[in-house]
Amino acid sequence: MVDDQIPSFLEDEVRSRIASRGTESTFIVDESSEEVTVSYTGFTNALKREYRNACEERNEEEIKVYHLTKGGWEIQLVRYDNANGMEGEVVWRR
Repeated sequence: MVDDQIPSFLEDEVRSRIASRGTESTFIVDESSEEVTVSYTGFTNALKREYRNACEERNEEEIKVYHLTKGGWEIQLVRYDNANGMEGEVVWRR
C-alpha cells in the first residue's frame, strides 16, 4: 500500500535528496528511535556492513532500510526489512 506522506522521521532527508541531482539514496533507519543512522547510494557492500553493525548495536527488529529512487517523472520510497534490496514495500510515491 502506498501512503501519500513520507514518514515524518525521513522527510527532511528525503526532501534534501529529491532536491539533489542524484538518482538514488539508501538509508538505514532505527525505527524505534526514528533515527537515520547512515545513508549510501544503493545497496553497496558498505551499506550491508553498516546494516549488520546497526543490528548488532540496536534491536535488530527495528532496523530497516529505505531506498529512494528518482527516475523520469517518478520518485518513490521503498522500505525493506534488511539490506539485501529484495522484497520491499513502496511506502511513498510521487
